[in-house]
Amino acid sequence: MNQIEKNTVKAENQLERNQFITFINPEGKGKRVLFVGNSITRHGIKHDIGWHNDWGMAASALEKDYVHLVAKEILQKDSQAAFCVCQAAEWECNCYDGEKTFELFKAARDFKADIIVMRLVENCPRHNYNSELFIKEYGKLVSYLNGSGKAEIIITTGFWKHIADGAIREYALKNEYPLVELNDLGEDDKMKAIGLFEHEGVANHPGDLGMEKIAERIFNVLKNYL
Repeated sequence: MNQIEKNTVKAENQLERNQFITFINPEGKGKRVLFVGNSITRHGIKHDIGWHNDWGMAASALEKDYVHLVAKEILQKDSQAAFCVCQAAEWECNCYDGEKTFELFKAARDFKADIIVMRLVENCPRHNYNSELFIKEYGKLVSYLNGSGKAEIIITTGFWKHIADGAIREYALKNEYPLVELNDLGEDDKMKAIGLFEHEGVANHPGDLGMEKIAERIFNVLKNYL
């Protein structure tokens, strides 16, 4: 079984519709950083699968998910930095007709980020995969969130290997965006929360070490734009 198939956490209803966009230090006057992701970025409480938290699945605490780890590093260099978290699993589920979800992310576009971290793909359909259409729609999402056209864009592959990773690499190369590779982390059980959750899907999400490694790799690129 491919590692991504062990993620049995449903992409739908990870958050209430009015909670897709959240902020950290929104009044900050420094760099504005937008994180775009899925359950690894933020998943709301879902007791029926044994997830009782509201942060990146499956970190043990809010401050240990990759978003908050990266934010902490940024704040050490720019104490006035502001952050927006855009949970875009709805786009992943509808990625071949992604524009119909854009209204859900208007607040993220209005945030007018200086730096956008695109860390999503895992919930995109793997059956009947269309590389050309995927990369076209992925680009539309980036363009929508980067309304000013001035943001620095950082792209990552999936934590678990996904058939669309190749298209993401192609998109990053074509647009000269830095690419953060994460696939190897999802192949290593030490990077997951296995044994800490009964639900297989939750347990196969990145645990504290996995989140730490994701954060390290992203920040190693992002720090060049601070």
